[in-house]
Amino acid sequence: MNRNFKFITGILSLVLCFAAMAFGQSTTGNIEGTITDQNGAVVPNATVTATSSGSTAGGSQTTVTDSNGFFRISSIPVGTYNITATGSGFKTSSGKVTVLLDNDANFSPKLEVGGTDVIVDVTGSNEIAIDQSSTKLDTNITKQIIEDLPGGTNFGSLLKIAPNVRPEALSGGFQIDGASGSENVFVVDGQEVTNFRTGILTRNNDIPFELIQEVQIKSTGFEAEYGGATGGVINVVTVGGNNNWRGNFGVG
Repeated sequence: MNRNFKFITGILSLVLCFAAMAFGQSTTGNIEGTITDQNGAVVPNATVTATSSGSTAGGSQTTVTDSNGFFRISSIPVGTYNITATGSGFKTSSGKVTVLLDNDANFSPKLEVGGTDVIVDVTGSNEIAIDQSSTKLDTNITKQIIEDLPGGTNFGSLLKIAPNVRPEALSGGFQIDGASGSENVFVVDGQEVTNFRTGILTRNNDIPFELIQEVQIKSTGFEAEYGGATGGVINVVTVGGNNNWRGNFGVG
C-alpha cells in the first residue's frame, strides 16, 4: 500500500511539473508610472484607468497610486491602451501607451490643478523607451510594425527583420546570435510548440500574419521559464477578441 502511494504521488508530481512548464511562459506586459503635479510632488491615491483600443483584448483595468504616487497594472494583454489619470483637485490627464510582451510601458504625467471635468491630453513621442529595469536583449515586432510591412504568409517571415536573426536553410530554422536553428524554442500564447524531434518550428504552427498581435525574439538574459533554449526564444501572441467588428480581404 505504501509503495503504491509513493508511486501515485510521484506520478502526480510529474504531471504538475509539466503543467507548470506549459503555462509558465508569459503572454502579457505591464503598465507602470509615477503621477506627480506640476511642481514634481507625487500625487497619492490618484486613479489610473487603462482601456484597450483597436484590436487589443485587454478590456479596462483601474488602480490607484500608492503614497509615493506610483502605480502598476500587471499582467495586461499586449496592445495599445488609452489611459487616464486623475486626482482630487486635479484635471484628468489622458494618453496612449503600447504594452509590449514581457515589458513595462510607462505613463507618468504631471497633473494640472483644476476640475476633474477638464481633460488634458498627454502626447507621447515615437522614440523607443529604454527599460532600465530589464537585463534582457529582445526584439519586439508589434502589430503596427506587422501592418506596415509587406504582407507575408506567416510569422516566420517576420523573424528576419530582427538584427540578430538570419535564416538557416540547411536545418529549416533561424540562427539567433549565431546559435543553430535547432537550439531555439518557439512559444505561441504561452504554449511551447517546438518540434520535439527536430527542435525547429513545425509548419502547422507557423500561423498566418492576420492572427498575430506581437512577435518577440529573445536572445540573451531571458527568464527561467524559457530555460530549455540554448539559442533564442521566439514568443508569439495571437490577436484577442473584443466587441469591435473587424475583418480583412485579400486575393489568394
